[in-house]
Amino acid sequence: MERLVDMYLRDEALALMPLQPNQLVETALHQLIVRVGKVLDQQETVLGVFLDIEGAFYNTCYDTMCDALVRHGSDYTIIWWIRANLEGRIGVAKLNEFSMRLVISRGCPQGGVLPPFQWCVLVDDLLARLS
Repeated sequence: MERLVDMYLRDEALALMPLQPNQLVETALHQLIVRVGKVLDQQETVLGVFLDIEGAFYNTCYDTMCDALVRHGSDYTIIWWIRANLEGRIGVAKLNEFSMRLVISRGCPQGGVLPPFQWCVLVDDLLARLS
């Protein structure tokens, strides 16, 4: 089901409101190399600033993710399904005979199909402002 939702979001919702072009790593790297090359050809100095958002997948609020999907024209049924899959998850930590169960209240599960896409939609507004 997750793959079907991913296909819908990419094929339908993003067709109406595409992501920033620099969301693609290859595109962003190509533009960076071209710009740096031009500056170096003119024997000038280049300064690069790179942003690594630590814990991005673990700390993002569900409301923020769903609001970003709404802004990109996602169907409310799909957003409801995504939210239902995020809310109510249980984390279990075990050490020898001790275990602890926690209700997870934010973040995306790692290793899924949708979390990278959700992050791209979420960060898209920031990239638009920085452009």
